[in-house]
Amino acid sequence: MENPEALKYVGGVSFHSWHHGTDEQLTLWGNVAKKLNKPLFSAEGGTDPDAWNYPTIFEEPWFSLDEINLYIRICKLSQPASILHWQLTADYSVIAGGGDEPLRPTQRFWNLKQLGFTPEGLFAMPVDCDKPGIICAAFGDNSKNSFAIHMVNNGAARPATLTGLPAGVKELSIYVTDGQRGMKQTGSIKVSNGEAKFNLEAGSFVSLIN
Repeated sequence: MENPEALKYVGGVSFHSWHHGTDEQLTLWGNVAKKLNKPLFSAEGGTDPDAWNYPTIFEEPWFSLDEINLYIRICKLSQPASILHWQLTADYSVIAGGGDEPLRPTQRFWNLKQLGFTPEGLFAMPVDCDKPGIICAAFGDNSKNSFAIHMVNNGAARPATLTGLPAGVKELSIYVTDGQRGMKQTGSIKVSNGEAKFNLEAGSFVSLIN
């Protein structure tokens, strides 16, 4: 980082997310990219580099939740330009079936689709949660009144309150992915005075988008 000759050839900063990483490590990657003024990529997104040896794990709800939990942590702490999921091939497939069975999307497929549904051109924004077991990340553009708040509830169902939204936001669509639903739009919630109340269902990935 301190070598100007080497930096001539640096177009971006990249890291792999295997074995998750601590909050400190994920934050440091974001800080490195900011210091160098280069885009940041999580170029091998994933949690377990040996998972291809036991592929039935890819359909386990806990594995799916753990993976999206990591990606939301990366979005919040590292703020990358992109997470490149490793990998969209048979070794780490996000679909199931084949042979005599029709192909079908798994929970992991819907997690990626829901995260990718974040409107284009938004900026990472600060967001915090005062309860354990919930990981969240936020993206927005105040000039467009466009926002996406992603939450992973690793615990039991619970009521939640989101505060700090701009006055111009009146409604948010809510999407849920869990062991039974894939990016299911479960309705919309009203926003009043920058505050929205809703339910976080157990073991779920929830996104609020307008």
